[in-house]
Amino acid sequence: MATDAFSLLAPPIQRILWRMRWTALRPIQVDAIHRIIEGQDDIIISARTASGKTEAAFLPILSCISSEPRSSVRAMYIGPLKALINDQFRRLEELCEYAQIPVQRWHGDVSGSQKQSLLGNPSGVLLITPESLESLFVNRSTRLTALFRQLAFVVIDEVHAFVGRERGTHLRSLLRRVESHVNGDYRIVALSATVGDPRITASWLRPERSERVNVITDADEQKEVRYKIYGYRKRRTQTFEEGNQHDSDDILAMANDIYDAHAGTHNLIFANRKADVELFADLLNERCRRDGRPQEFLVHHGSLSKEVREQTEELMRASRPATTLCSATLELGIDIGNVVAVGQIGVPWSVSSLVQRLGRSGRKEGQPSIMRVYVAESEAGPDSDLVDRLYPNLLQAIAMTELMLEKWTEPQTIMDMDLSTFVQQVLSVLAETGGVLAERLFDRLVRLGTFKRIDKPLFVKVLRGIAEHDLIEQMTQGDLILGLGGQRIVSHYDFYSAFATPEEYRVAHEGRPIGTLPALSVPEVNDHIILGGRRWQIVGVDHKRSEITVTPARGRKPPRFLGGGGEIHARVRQKMREVLLGQKKLPYLNEQGCEMLTEARCSASEAALHVAPLLVLSDRSCLWFTWTGTRAQRTLCLMAAAAGVRATDMGIAILFDASASRVIHTYHTYLGAMPDALTLAARIPSKHVRKYDQYLSDELLNESLAECALDLPAAESVIRDAGEPYLLGYTGESPAY
Repeated sequence: MATDAFSLLAPPIQRILWRMRWTALRPIQVDAIHRIIEGQDDIIISARTASGKTEAAFLPILSCISSEPRSSVRAMYIGPLKALINDQFRRLEELCEYAQIPVQRWHGDVSGSQKQSLLGNPSGVLLITPESLESLFVNRSTRLTALFRQLAFVVIDEVHAFVGRERGTHLRSLLRRVESHVNGDYRIVALSATVGDPRITASWLRPERSERVNVITDADEQKEVRYKIYGYRKRRTQTFEEGNQHDSDDILAMANDIYDAHAGTHNLIFANRKADVELFADLLNERCRRDGRPQEFLVHHGSLSKEVREQTEELMRASRPATTLCSATLELGIDIGNVVAVGQIGVPWSVSSLVQRLGRSGRKEGQPSIMRVYVAESEAGPDSDLVDRLYPNLLQAIAMTELMLEKWTEPQTIMDMDLSTFVQQVLSVLAETGGVLAERLFDRLVRLGTFKRIDKPLFVKVLRGIAEHDLIEQMTQGDLILGLGGQRIVSHYDFYSAFATPEEYRVAHEGRPIGTLPALSVPEVNDHIILGGRRWQIVGVDHKRSEITVTPARGRKPPRFLGGGGEIHARVRQKMREVLLGQKKLPYLNEQGCEMLTEARCSASEAALHVAPLLVLSDRSCLWFTWTGTRAQRTLCLMAAAAGVRATDMGIAILFDASASRVIHTYHTYLGAMPDALTLAARIPSKHVRKYDQYLSDELLNESLAECALDLPAAESVIRDAGEPYLLGYTGESPAY
């Protein structure tokens, strides 16, 4: 072992490691032991999955608290998933047992007696989700000081899953509120396999002292990677008849390739849509039946019951070959045993996600990380739109791969103007305190809290707005308390989460829960669905109880789930352009993928995309290849709409129902005086995006959207780079510029 680091550990922790037959500490563990035990700063530990990050954090933390573990909760671990907490609980239980440090967990599946034990004798290590921490503020507010008075460490696992999202804003607010119950200060240790920009993560962790956040990376770790992208052309569309789905050629070819590459071993296959998880699992198990093999393809996603998900996790940990088709639920570090290879159906939404998923394979020493990406595109012909002829999904997969090879991932965006989560936190503080003066509320959530971008005038507007919805009211003495509407919201179990969840119907067979379906797409009696990897027929729908009863069937049809894609970073789109206009050969493309890339490059050359990004299609239409991120693209479309020009977002381009001269004039006029972000935000049609947006006025939502949905500086930069238009197949008179 590294003697210097090992000698810093408390004697009980040293004995545990000897008893567990550890022979060496990994480099990140050595570094973390020195930084945590000898220093006072906060820490970010960034290393691949299965690199020993958890032990790197907890070996020194347990050493620091081992001499006095029972004065209150001394270390709090916060994880994004209950399943991940259960995994970490099993790992920490052995470490803590030998050192006689209590370790306890708190989430919805933990028994009441275990929770009472913690409340009666708060001590040691607590593992908890943000939502369960919120429940403590609402339901156990009188016990908070006893729970946390001597809190010394907070460990945030999978920190990238929080930064830039409502859950992250929620968690930051809760941690700032915890500070008021702690004697002194606690240190934060954040863990992640994909920290895009450590400086942004540091600012998110400690806005006032980000320079005191140290970063530990596993830079020396080298891993063999085997990687391939498979391209497919859609030649026939899916059709449905009599409860059965007839699959398109590309889907069948993709399913066969997935089967040939993964059958007989342990693997994960990610898909962007839950419906694809169900569809491909069914196709793959159908192939198993034809080949006389056991059905080894499982499913795992957020709309399945806890019982189904846990059964899948258990089967993956067993020795029998099993491959799980999954959504992002298995992207994080839940223990599912050794994963030989990872597949990805469709292009992921971020490089960060691609890296995270690749890291799920090859966890054993000497084992390579293996990933196969399967991308289908509609077959493009001479009459197809130019955007379709460029095969943008394939380009995006290639661009993300190239950026991953360059070791770049998206920098996170800190959400400073999340008014929806602010409303939730207002209600939470009022539930915690029973009532508080507005000035004290401002101090707690804004001046000393997370929402520092909310000034006093905006703060007052929010309070007045939610008071109109009876969420809060003011007593004659000045105290703000929960109104009747606020009491109803806070008393519902759904209050503890800051993010919106759609209304759902429970699906069950003979009383056994299978999963849920969105209320907006409930099937009818006698319809067929695939759910939980099995085929069902609907035998009953109870709208009053929001329940669907099913029976096993032979017909199949993937269910419809809600949800859309994520935002694409500008650098991904710029890399797509670089790949398209370049000549670099890509050894990780299959033969058809190479053919499709060659076709795309020919189409780009014929359109002279290397000459100008703005193409004249006719005297009343043009196409502008912006190659920018989602927010800048949205901003450019809104700028056009504000000038009376109809614009359609095509992802990598914008299609205008106007002449090129008018489009150029419109945007060049903006260069003289860029529009106000609030004015553009007012044009966004669907403003109720987040959980509590319905209680905010359009004026307030515009302020939030201007901050979180638009990017004026990036849009201005794209306009300046546009250049002169190019006439693509246009035979009319040249427009005047």
